[in-house]
Amino acid sequence: MNIISPYKTEPGLLWLKGNLHAHTKNSNCGHYPVEDVARVYSDSFMKYDFLAITDHTKLTDISNISDMNDMVIFSGVEYKKDAWQTLGINISSYDDDSLLTNNHQQIFDEVNRQGGMNIICHPHIYNDDYWPLERLLALEGYTAVEIFNNNVKMNNSGRAIACDIWDALLSQGRKVYGIASDDFHHYSRCGGGFIMVQAEDKSGAAILEAISRGRFYSSSGILLKDITAGENRIHIAAASPRVPETVFRFIGKDGILLAEQSGKEACYTVRGNEGYVRVEACREDGSMAWTQPFWPGSIGY
Repeated sequence: MNIISPYKTEPGLLWLKGNLHAHTKNSNCGHYPVEDVARVYSDSFMKYDFLAITDHTKLTDISNISDMNDMVIFSGVEYKKDAWQTLGINISSYDDDSLLTNNHQQIFDEVNRQGGMNIICHPHIYNDDYWPLERLLALEGYTAVEIFNNNVKMNNSGRAIACDIWDALLSQGRKVYGIASDDFHHYSRCGGGFIMVQAEDKSGAAILEAISRGRFYSSSGILLKDITAGENRIHIAAASPRVPETVFRFIGKDGILLAEQSGKEACYTVRGNEGYVRVEACREDGSMAWTQPFWPGSIGY
C-alpha cells in the first residue's frame, strides 16, 4: 500500500518553531508595541524561528524588526471585524471593508496573488457555528484551518479545538491543513499554540513552501521526534523520554478513531480504506500535537 506523506525523510532538513497569529497594540484588543511582541518570541527562552504579525484589519509595519535575533517575521492581517475572520500571511498590502461578509473569495484570491497564504481563524470561537461548514466548502484558496487557538482556550470564549470541522473538510475531499496558534494578545499566554515546520532552510520562502505542502505538525506543548510513513505503516514518536506517557490516536475519514496506543511511540498499519489517516498525540497534562493527514493510495498532496 502506497502511503502519501507530506513529510520528507532526507537528512539536513530543519524543524522550525513558529506562530502565525499574533496581535500588537495596533489591534484594539492588543497591548504591546510590535517590537516587544517580536522580542518575547525571539528571546533565548522562547526561541521561536518565525512569527507572523496579524493585527486586526491593519497591516502593521515590520520593517524595523525583520532581523531580530535571526527570527523570520512575516507581515499579515486578520481580516474582518467580527464574523468569519481569516488570516492573510506574507502580504504587502491590505484593502478591505472589515464589515463586509460576502467577499472572502475575493480576499483569498488577492492574498494568493500577493504570494501570501490564507488561514481560517478559530472556527468555534463564541459558538460552534462561527465558521459554518457550508461556507467553508463554498470557498477555495485557503491553506489551513486553525484547529487549536490558545486565546480561545484562555478566554474560555468557545471551543479552542476544531478538529471536527477539519475532519469534515478532509472527508469532503478538501486538502487543507491543521494549524495551532497562540492568537497572541498577552505575555502570560505566549507559547500555548505553535507549529513545527520541516523546512529546507531558515528563510521565509522555505518556511512558507513547507507549510503550503503540509510539512509541519501543530502542537499545544508536545514535541515529536519522528513522523514517518512506509511499508504500509505510519510511525510517530514523542521527542523526550522524560515526559509523561503519550496517547497516540489515529484518526480516519469522518473523524473515526482507527486505533489508540500509549507509550513513547506508536505504529499504525494502513489498510487502504481509511480515506486519510492523521495522528493526535495527547498527554495527561492536556498538551497535544497533531500531524497533517497521510493519504493511502494515489490520492494525496
